[in-house]
Amino acid sequence: MTPTNWSIVLLGYAKWFALAFMVILTGLHFIKPELDPSWNFISEYEVGKLGWLMQLAFISLGLSCLLFAMGMWTELNILGKIGAGLLLVTAGGMFIGGIFKTDALNTSQEALTMSGRLHQFGAMLDQLPFASLLITIALFKRNNWKADRWLLIVLLAAVWFGFVYFVRAIQVQFPADGKFGPHVVVGWQNRLMIITQALWVALIAFRAQQRTNTSVATPLKSI
Repeated sequence: MTPTNWSIVLLGYAKWFALAFMVILTGLHFIKPELDPSWNFISEYEVGKLGWLMQLAFISLGLSCLLFAMGMWTELNILGKIGAGLLLVTAGGMFIGGIFKTDALNTSQEALTMSGRLHQFGAMLDQLPFASLLITIALFKRNNWKADRWLLIVLLAAVWFGFVYFVRAIQVQFPADGKFGPHVVVGWQNRLMIITQALWVALIAFRAQQRTNTSVATPLKSI
């Protein structure tokens, strides 16, 4: 199989893993209705019964980021490759977040388990907003992406809106005692941030896959 065909395969799987993350996360809202999406974080779906589903979702998003970076590598200039490197860091963080379960909300620092600490570390490795910016700039300069520049701009704006909205909500509502609850309404912002990130990977991978597929003489059937 040629490198071009490998890119098509990798981007196809990146797309499907990103979609799998969104489907699982959406389903968990119905499977675990005891968690209030207005203030509970998505990581809390890992706690308790069927927590493995959220772990699977994080691992799926990690695989999506990993395969996206690999599939897009030859399409990117130096700036874009730096973005792909940040996407690999993000993938590592998602894997850590999926393998190591978070502790229950408001667990004191002294009572945090090693699994909970590692999960928090994994969450801090999410560099997708910065990766998306560098990759978008790289693709924006390519003539073969000229027709999709509007899509690049809209998706990048969505990622950064979700990111800034969540961070700002945390800053404004951060409780004085450090304890989160129904009075700290940041759950939907948390979901918006991660969904826009997964959507960015899925749609850019889809368009890159289509573009690569049509550029070869004997295109590989889309995954």
